[in-house]
Amino acid sequence: MRVIKPPPLSALRVLEGEEPRDSLRAIRSMVSEDDLSVVFQPIVDLATGRLFASEALVRCRIAQFQPPPKLFEHAQQLGCVGRLGRLIREIAIPLCSGAPIFVNVHPGELDQGWLVRPDDPIFSHDADVYLEITESVPMSHFSLCVSVLREVCSRGQVYLVIDDLGAGYSNLKRIADLQPNMVKIDGSLVRGLDANNRQQILVKRVVRLCTDLMASVVAEGIESASELQAVRDAGVQFGQGFLLARPAYPIPALSLPPWG
Repeated sequence: MRVIKPPPLSALRVLEGEEPRDSLRAIRSMVSEDDLSVVFQPIVDLATGRLFASEALVRCRIAQFQPPPKLFEHAQQLGCVGRLGRLIREIAIPLCSGAPIFVNVHPGELDQGWLVRPDDPIFSHDADVYLEITESVPMSHFSLCVSVLREVCSRGQVYLVIDDLGAGYSNLKRIADLQPNMVKIDGSLVRGLDANNRQQILVKRVVRLCTDLMASVVAEGIESASELQAVRDAGVQFGQGFLLARPAYPIPALSLPPWG
């Protein structure tokens, strides 16, 4: 069993000096640690209706960065996206002690070396860690990214998740190349699934493909009981969405419809 390291008094102080000071100045020009917080959204085992894990979602009190993609876009422009990702993990992981956690990793972080450092919080968490890499953003230096992810996941209790399958730059070959443990189907494929036969066929085929490649499937954006039933009928193993629980801190209780 891994030992949890006590959370630092200031994540920024822990990071100071590990990278050029211009990187530290860059992130401090964007946000302070007090500007950031984390909420958790449960991921449910659709066979049992029980909590499987929770996804950590960053929130920022600065208006221009309240949509998380804007926060990361700006950090990437300033060259400090890796430092931002590390800071968010420093905040999130101690708040989820003893429970499996999904953590988003921006592809831009993989070029900056933060994730492979042995003192990263993911390596001291006392439960499974699932790293989500969004499938809708193209990766530069793809071979390097694959190498980094395999190195991180080889250290035990850290697993790879491809996020947003079905959105943006969808590339099914990414599943074969990255060999993820899980794949998250984008909410755009879940929305209205109960009423669209062609969409149901597509989702069933995607689930079969992922299963054949040894990857479990999470359906995102479940908002109605009929969509929940449709993803279960399609063979999806895990679900996430407002119907099941809205993001909150601490980890919210599930609000499930009748289960059977």
